[in-house]
Amino acid sequence: MPHTSPLLLALAGGAGSGKSTLAAALAAARPATAVVHLDACFHHDTARAPCVPVIDGEGMTVDFGDPAAIDRARVEEAIGAAIGMGRLVVVEGTFALTLPYVRDRARWTAYLDVPADIRLARKTLRKLRASEDPGAGLLGYLAHGRAAHERHVEPMARHARLLLDGTAPVPQLVGELGRFIDSHDESAD
Repeated sequence: MPHTSPLLLALAGGAGSGKSTLAAALAAARPATAVVHLDACFHHDTARAPCVPVIDGEGMTVDFGDPAAIDRARVEEAIGAAIGMGRLVVVEGTFALTLPYVRDRARWTAYLDVPADIRLARKTLRKLRASEDPGAGLLGYLAHGRAAHERHVEPMARHARLLLDGTAPVPQLVGELGRFIDSHDESAD
């Protein structure tokens, strides 16, 4: 498929792998870079998304571990808005390589590989730093999050043209990603 402007990078990895941190650092290092966060594109209406039982209560909640919970219209709108803001658009999210309508538009695809225990520790620390109870997240991980990652996220690493060690320092990852983008920039041809 021929690529046209804008230049899209799909950056995926499990929850807690460092996608948002890396995307922000890349945007800071490269002028005219816009970032689309797929976390902002989930359905919140349980009638429009796959659901799971509420972990610490009654009823059902959106299954954020299922790519079908992503609202394609929101993704398209966010990419459209980002196109006007930057020459490079980084679409980062757990499902950036799972969703064909993102993956197939991307000139570059990258996956942040991080062991499950480190990802879980990072997510727990993030909740604690925000003075939030990490209990529901931990219970959700045990109930269905781990299986969802193994089913929907981990296999998509095969679509990445660049596999990054997400335990490496962020400046190192920015350098690796920047070199990858520059060495595969067909617009310079």
